[in-house]
Amino acid sequence: MPFPVYSRNAPLKEHVGPVHVVTYNTTGQYILSGGQDRKIILWNPNSSKVVKSYIAHGYEVLDIAVSYDNSKFVSCGGDRTIYLWDVTSGSTVRRFSGHMSRVNTVDFNADASVVASGSYDAKVRLWDTKSSSQRPIQLLEEAKDSISSLQVVGSQIITGSVDGYVRVYDLRMGQVFEDLIGSPVTSVKDSTDGACVLVSTLDSTIRLMDKSNGTMLQSFKGHLNKEYRIRSCFGDNDVYVISGSEDGKVYAWDMLSGRMVHELKGHGEKVISCVAYHPKNPQMVSCGTDGSIQVWDYT
Repeated sequence: MPFPVYSRNAPLKEHVGPVHVVTYNTTGQYILSGGQDRKIILWNPNSSKVVKSYIAHGYEVLDIAVSYDNSKFVSCGGDRTIYLWDVTSGSTVRRFSGHMSRVNTVDFNADASVVASGSYDAKVRLWDTKSSSQRPIQLLEEAKDSISSLQVVGSQIITGSVDGYVRVYDLRMGQVFEDLIGSPVTSVKDSTDGACVLVSTLDSTIRLMDKSNGTMLQSFKGHLNKEYRIRSCFGDNDVYVISGSEDGKVYAWDMLSGRMVHELKGHGEKVISCVAYHPKNPQMVSCGTDGSIQVWDYT
């Protein structure tokens, strides 16, 4: 199957300074972005219009996750704080503090009753969104360096760390499984079927790992990733692997063969730090250090 050809729309420019994260809501109707300017912006990617801005963070925003019903989202950043937001009102519902350094990554569990956060302090903390307690309900501290990325999948939490390990915590069984990748990990993403994990590392390589035994099933190269946290994702129901790059391009590979199928130029040759693929349609978004968000539509 040939990779769809995408056209670049006019960039979305509202942030001041680098944009660190962009993500779709669960329907793909809206996107949320966060950046160095401490703002979170809700966009309509089809009309390129700003719907709402959310301001509470005292430092840069580093990650955003949206709840299953799109009514709430969670954000984290350089102020060591995790905020739980009501999308419609634009107000913060909860504020979680406890990490000793910047918080790099956050995610919800399936029913949004728990938030997981990963920090530069090498800890993962779990927070109960229904409780009034300010203390985390669980602390995961196996990592030896910064937690760069995490994802909650059922009763599992997948983490990537600068110590070069991918860890899968099975909370139901009370077990942790560790796979040494070697280079610092910048991104982890579970496959749709839950059998594999897509792992980006600072050796300009993306690996598809078998979650059950740690075997590398495929690798993807050609992009540049030596210094920055660059996130990768699956596209079109896991048919493709997509990533940003430090050379200002979005790269796409065929997941099964590992063959590069596309290079998309954008963001003024600046670092593209995050990409996200529409949950239903052939559309994707990217953001980077040039301060813009690019919407790529199938043509």
